[in-house]
Amino acid sequence: MIKNARPINLHHQRLWLLPQKAIYWQKKNILLVADLHIGKAGHFRRNGIPIPQQINSGILTELDCLIEEMKPKHLICLGDLFHSHFNEEWQQFKAWRKQRPAMEVTLVMGNHDILPSHIYHSTHISVFKRLRLAPFLFIHDIDKLENTGREFSYYPIGGHVHPAIQLSGKGRQRMKFPCFYFGEKAGILPAFGAFTGTAVIHPEEKDQVYMVVENQILAAK
Repeated sequence: MIKNARPINLHHQRLWLLPQKAIYWQKKNILLVADLHIGKAGHFRRNGIPIPQQINSGILTELDCLIEEMKPKHLICLGDLFHSHFNEEWQQFKAWRKQRPAMEVTLVMGNHDILPSHIYHSTHISVFKRLRLAPFLFIHDIDKLENTGREFSYYPIGGHVHPAIQLSGKGRQRMKFPCFYFGEKAGILPAFGAFTGTAVIHPEEKDQVYMVVENQILAAK
């Protein structure tokens, strides 16, 4: 049993949904995260918007704590690992990466991952446009999937959307929570990064949605 995690069975695989907005794939000892957006605070500061630098270090600290708890052999980021061009926050990440040389790190490229490939490789990060590890296909934006039999013989899991579910209460009260989404054709992780925003999704009846609420994973319906 993993503390405050919720197990689900997806395509005959046991996945643990973690309140840190990540997934632990038990059989493969893989930790899945999406949309860290490291460097976003620096990008805003460079454009004259006073965003605290501690946002970046906070993301890495939370990731570090999660890795210490789960001890994965492989970390897979489903896109938007780094939000900006090369800056000092990349140096922070590079230093963090050096502290865990034995852990394999893979980046599935997202639309904000605009650094040259050799920069990632120099930090011992493998880079893919999409990654097949049966029965899953890891991709950043599931809307970019090609409509081919080969693609859809795997169950796609991505990020990009920063999904959230909105609940309505009495007196027109509305609350929004980041969520994991698993539909018939694809799944989506919530954004791991704290400085990302969210987009409200509207699941269909058969979809499975799990909210992250106060360090717990709760079924949305």
